[in-house]
Amino acid sequence: MTDERPRAVAMIRSDVQGDGVDVYRVAETHGYRLVWTVYLDTGPLASALIVAGVVMEHNASAVVVPSFEHADSVRHAITDIAQLLTPMQVYPRGYRWPVVES
Repeated sequence: MTDERPRAVAMIRSDVQGDGVDVYRVAETHGYRLVWTVYLDTGPLASALIVAGVVMEHNASAVVVPSFEHADSVRHAITDIAQLLTPMQVYPRGYRWPVVES
């Protein structure tokens, strides 16, 4: 029996608290099958490259994070190639992030 649900990968930053959120449950809630988890402690550029590679390698259509803070610095890179799934919200592929005036 094969699992036909779309694939997702999880991204967990070691320098951000996850509040004990189960990324498997977040993926399942949104109809995805979690196939890989990557743990990062790198800067935004390296993190974006790593996540993009993992998404492509696993043919994933979503990236799951335990909280938005885990993806904040690379949110644009994620939604350029996949959906971003957080416990509170789903950001679709191609999501237009609001421009913040400084």
